[in-house]
Amino acid sequence: MSLQENMAASIRAIMKNRHKSLSEFSAELGISRNALYNYLRGRGNPSIATLEHMAKNLGVSPAALMLGVFDTDRRQVMLTLLGTIGGMADLPEDKRLRIAELLLEVVKIWNEE
Repeated sequence: MSLQENMAASIRAIMKNRHKSLSEFSAELGISRNALYNYLRGRGNPSIATLEHMAKNLGVSPAALMLGVFDTDRRQVMLTLLGTIGGMADLPEDKRLRIAELLLEVVKIWNEE
């Protein structure tokens, strides 16, 4: 799965769990209804700032939102992550560094268990 598909699955799962309509959930996320619709279809390409904003409003880490994984099976998280790393090589260095920071945050959270 691509990062966009992972994010779509994550958002869809949270929206369903919270029993929210598209309009209600876009308001909760702090984004437009149209942007949410595109993200749910795997067509949106949010900036890192938007991704962080949505994750904060959802109470999840940006990495979890990108990976589409909310369970504690670390092996599955790593498999998903490894599947996306190849595409990250083409990103500009500033974005790769930000993603590295987010992944380090995930490691810190795991180590707090």
